[in-house]
Amino acid sequence: MVARALDSQLSKEVRRWAGRTSHQVEAAAEGLRAGVSSLRTLRRGLLPLPLVDREPTLETDLFAPWRPFTVRCLQGKRVGIVATGGSGAAISALGVMRACQEAGLEIAAISACSGSALFLAPVAAGLSVQEALEFIFSWRQQDYIEPDWSALAKLPLTLGRHFPGLLNAEVVEYLYHRRLDGVVLGDLATPFYTHAWDVENNRVLYLGSRPTPEVRLSRLARLAVTLPGITQPVEIQGSLCCDGAVANPLPVEPLVRYHPEVDFVIGINVLLPPDLRGQELTGWGRLNPLALSRQARRSQRLEAARMQWRLVQNRSLLLHPVDFHESQGIRFYELWVDRGRWPEFVMRGYHHARRNLALLDRRSVPQEA
Repeated sequence: MVARALDSQLSKEVRRWAGRTSHQVEAAAEGLRAGVSSLRTLRRGLLPLPLVDREPTLETDLFAPWRPFTVRCLQGKRVGIVATGGSGAAISALGVMRACQEAGLEIAAISACSGSALFLAPVAAGLSVQEALEFIFSWRQQDYIEPDWSALAKLPLTLGRHFPGLLNAEVVEYLYHRRLDGVVLGDLATPFYTHAWDVENNRVLYLGSRPTPEVRLSRLARLAVTLPGITQPVEIQGSLCCDGAVANPLPVEPLVRYHPEVDFVIGINVLLPPDLRGQELTGWGRLNPLALSRQARRSQRLEAARMQWRLVQNRSLLLHPVDFHESQGIRFYELWVDRGRWPEFVMRGYHHARRNLALLDRRSVPQEA
């Protein structure tokens, strides 16, 4: 009996050890794959090869003829749009906007950040979703990714001091300025907001049609692609700034602060877990160093998003057109360099939004905010 009990306990310990070892091997393999993919993406972004890295031809005729439908519970209501970033996956927001337009919704204001700010800015300026797609899908890589070779050349000499970033996003500002005729935020067809992380003072600045009407929309487009350590900061109100999504990935506050007339808010999330839930990693066997590091990085941004969403939780719909895993880790950068999947994301946003808007009439929507 004693021998049998000892044998059973030994078997359990062996299985537990094997399970921990398996997770560690999986983590190491994941790290290796990410490293190889990182190098490939970095090379393609900085040194595209003419015969290898061909520019994709993106189909712009994505939508069927206009398909109007009615969301009875939102008729006569003013709707606000808020969206997370998410690299190329954030272009799904344009599909959501098309569905909202077919539903005849009155869009009172848009608040976005990072990729969603970049892609929704043309719509706020008065372009149709189709016109915005034709503009965005016409880009070539050199139109929105410009390495700063002089800064890179100085990097070994300065040992990284005073290094502003690998990329210069001025090309994005020029691209939007030329297409949108230098429009300022105060003159937009739809009020538009985003936020900046003031690097020098470590604070968040909200920018948009009400607080900063004199700022050009093209400057916000540039801000949207200004990632810390990768893209050179942009000057906003006398401070060097980066994209505000690093601090707040779901900027609801501008809608609440500047547009109290908004009755209902539609959120678009492609960056965070569904319904802003935490990603479960129960048990120490799954908590390898890489997993712990990811959990720590996500925790503050996820809680910030929850706090923002609570401001409108009783009058809102949160859409998840693209699974957040598709824009995590190195995939975030791959979806920016490789635009091949952008049309797919647009259509996923469109169909997801139509389906969920059609289901809204089964819910009870408050008559007053």
